[in-house]
Amino acid sequence: MATTVPPAPKLRAIFSDLDGTIVHFPAWFEQHGTKIVSRDLEAKRAVVESPSGETRECRLLPSSTMGDGFVSERTIELVAALRAEGIAFVIVTAARKSTLFERQPMLPACDAACCETGSRVYLGTDDGLDGLDLEWAARFEHITGPLERELDVSERPEPLWQFFRVLQASVPGLKCDSRSYYGCFRVDTKDDPAVEAALRAVIAAQLPEGIDWAMNLGKFDFFPAASGKGNVVKYLQEKFGVSEGESVCLFDDDNDLPMARRCGTCMLPGLTSASVRRAALEHPDWRVARNVDQGVFAIEELLEELLAQVRAERTEAVPA
Repeated sequence: MATTVPPAPKLRAIFSDLDGTIVHFPAWFEQHGTKIVSRDLEAKRAVVESPSGETRECRLLPSSTMGDGFVSERTIELVAALRAEGIAFVIVTAARKSTLFERQPMLPACDAACCETGSRVYLGTDDGLDGLDLEWAARFEHITGPLERELDVSERPEPLWQFFRVLQASVPGLKCDSRSYYGCFRVDTKDDPAVEAALRAVIAAQLPEGIDWAMNLGKFDFFPAASGKGNVVKYLQEKFGVSEGESVCLFDDDNDLPMARRCGTCMLPGLTSASVRRAALEHPDWRVARNVDQGVFAIEELLEELLAQVRAERTEAVPA
């Protein structure tokens, strides 16, 4: 008797990183051939050109440590088209709350946005983001304290902030960043091998139970083990009634790998670290953009492919 193979799950949700995935920076894309044709800082607009001569209108996000972030208008249109087809679009970023909300009007509309490495969850609407998901935040409040409590980091008694102060005191040369962070924090070794070695030694010897860490843009992020990108994706899959097989992950960096493991389809517009390059080689089923590392052109390529897939599946589902 022939075995019936069940059809592959259809796409129902996209979980996407921001920096290096939806948002692109000249420091990365210019070295791969995409160039800036024009930039109007007052109007927050720019035009970029691909190595093959295609041009794209872009929005300029508020400047950060990486400089101005570029999001193409075509990216905005493609995400809107996918959502119009019933696909949930979720932003998952390590950015602090203030950065997410400052950027939000310039980003694609979404069904949810998670920041501070998955510690904060906000459900989304076409008009913006709703309030903090307190059910999620309560799972690790004993590690972080209340996420809406504005208390100086020196006065926060919870384990995450105790460890922050340990790193401040015991690793000379380490830059410890708690500004506007309440569910995670970031430290920067400034590419100093001695500082990184000292940091890793403290992590190995003193990292408290219930706290995890990941690399992001060459920096170290510390957050509750119960949050993180992988766990928040699982939480939202359950909330939205979506399976791993029905989920796509768009990503580029180390701290996205737990999120990728929660999704049946993985797509990479960029490969921004050696470990992600190795992981891509180990997973031939992952889809790496042909225009890899070419900024907005790479993410558009992947979103176009997803939209074509969704529309093809819808056409196949219509009875003849």
